[in-house]
Amino acid sequence: MARIKKTYAEYISVLGLRLGASSEEIKEAYRKLAKQYHPDVYKLDDGERFKEISAAFSFLRKNPDPPVQNQARQRTRENEYERRRQAYHQRKQKKEAEEATRKAEMYKWLFARLRLFALVIVIFNFLLLIDYLLPSETEEVKVSGIETVNRYSSHSSGKANLAYSYKAILSNGMSFRFEKQGIAKIHRSDEFLLERSIIFQQAQSLSSKEDKVIFYSEYGIFNIFGFLIPVAIILIVGYFYFVKNNDYRLTMFLIAAVIFAVQLVLIF
Repeated sequence: MARIKKTYAEYISVLGLRLGASSEEIKEAYRKLAKQYHPDVYKLDDGERFKEISAAFSFLRKNPDPPVQNQARQRTRENEYERRRQAYHQRKQKKEAEEATRKAEMYKWLFARLRLFALVIVIFNFLLLIDYLLPSETEEVKVSGIETVNRYSSHSSGKANLAYSYKAILSNGMSFRFEKQGIAKIHRSDEFLLERSIIFQQAQSLSSKEDKVIFYSEYGIFNIFGFLIPVAIILIVGYFYFVKNNDYRLTMFLIAAVIFAVQLVLIF
């Protein structure tokens, strides 16, 4: 009987009730705590608190009445310490559960507002992927001007030399960036064949009609930075379907957003 009384007291304490609580009070306390500490909401203890609550309810459903013998016996100092320890532990768990609930609600609110932006990023990158895979189109253009757009130090030969990057202004209004090696072969009024993508009209190569020399774009959305396209797609697909941890999901979205910003700069 002593063990039954101790077990009853422990389980009634788990549900935050006093000795002698009614069956309705037990059910109500269980429903409230089970919702609060459900593993889908409270992720701090791998469901241990939820299991403890379920075990307490299972016992009290079968044994709703407290033991009748020595019910008014005064607690010993050791029992009082244990009661206070359990009460402190329960208050701490309740506070952590409330914090976890607030955090989950915050993420729910945030992700609902980021959903449209995430869809824009993944659709944009799928269009880039399609644009890259589609055959490019070719147009005859003339070079109407050449500008120096960048100056930097080169250490290719073990010495610090100045190197330049150039931009050819084309007759169709587009521009084409190329390195120093092409400056001697690209002249104003020369006729070239411009190869560009169909959807986003990104210049890929410029070839001379006379000597068949081909110049490739120095860098662009497909050249050098093309790897960002599959990375962005993988991040957003994982964000929507595979990653459940809210912190990881937010990190993935932020990385994809930075990639999206870089891609916009490269295109426009």
